[in-house]
Amino acid sequence: MRTMMSGGRIPKRLVKQRPHENNQPVAPELARKLIIEHRGWNGMRVDGHLNLSGASQLYNLPENLTCESLDISDCVNLTNLPKGLHVTRWIELAGSGITSLGKGHGFVLRFRGVRVTDRIAFESDALSGQDILNVENIELRRVLIERLGYEKFVQQVGGLIRHRDKDVGGERQLVYIPFEDDEALMILKVICPSTGHTHVLRVPPYMQTCHQAAAWIAGFDNPDDYSPLIEA
Repeated sequence: MRTMMSGGRIPKRLVKQRPHENNQPVAPELARKLIIEHRGWNGMRVDGHLNLSGASQLYNLPENLTCESLDISDCVNLTNLPKGLHVTRWIELAGSGITSLGKGHGFVLRFRGVRVTDRIAFESDALSGQDILNVENIELRRVLIERLGYEKFVQQVGGLIRHRDKDVGGERQLVYIPFEDDEALMILKVICPSTGHTHVLRVPPYMQTCHQAAAWIAGFDNPDDYSPLIEA
């Protein structure tokens, strides 16, 4: 049918072509575009910082890629770094699919802008809440809490209940953990009425009630405007 309608000629489908591959450095913005579109080439050199953050469709990077620094935060489907990767400064890993690197890899690793060790980046299960409480560096402590998980952290160190009430799922609790040198960690504990699972959700430290916290999570600045049939 397509042949008849085109007079015997089938139109060619347009396919994006890779730009001419060479050893000249590529601008960071162009490099991001090419790599996300899977048009990067092995041996690509990026002139500066390569920001690939949030590229959930990215599954691999070109081999022998060179750049000054590399941000692969929230690249959830990127599970391996390429062979021959050369990064002169650091790699931002937070939220990526990278779960381990070989011993002696030589990369400087960062998580949410904070320099971390391999143990912090990849072995969060080995951390304990008490270990984290003893960390003096505020930024590093925040990273460690995120790596351990808010639910596990609260389970291990406890907390003070600011408010409690009930919704369809059961009892809700507004719990906070104070720090002498940082703002308090405030979380809302709710029970899903469908599964019975307890969810621990971080909220701003100025929250006073469970309803106010639930409204904030739902995107309401004014708690009076938030009146769901089911809160979970």
